[in-house]
Amino acid sequence: NAWGGCELGPNTGKPSYINSYQRGADESVWETVPQPTCDSLKYGGPNGYLDLFVQGTGTAQWKFTDAPDADARTVQAAYWADTWAKAQGKESQVTATVAKAGKMGDYLRYSMYDKYFKQMGNCTSPSCPGGTGKSSSDYMLG
Repeated sequence: NAWGGCELGPNTGKPSYINSYQRGADESVWETVPQPTCDSLKYGGPNGYLDLFVQGTGTAQWKFTDAPDADARTVQAAYWADTWAKAQGKESQVTATVAKAGKMGDYLRYSMYDKYFKQMGNCTSPSCPGGTGKSSSDYMLG
């Protein structure tokens, strides 16, 4: 598995990723706690690292963060690479990369939605209603 594993270390030859952006209810950047990307509930509270931020579920999980602005720039660079390669008759040299960028662009659409897929509007409570269709999209890169 190229992604490594849940608790791999330096002797395995594969990476063990960390999540440095999990935050609590305040969403303050000053309250981030580096933690394993894969929380096997082995460390931290009864619900692993989730107990530091929100009420845990007791379910082991993978946790990721993203940088949609960087993803968007990558898709844009792939677009221009494809455009210039076509103009030079060398499209085949970038076809695989452009396909990967297209897939990234598909997932990038999620960054246009509220983090918790809640309806857009003037609701600041955790009990805001969930969105349906595009009602949780602000059409802005989040």
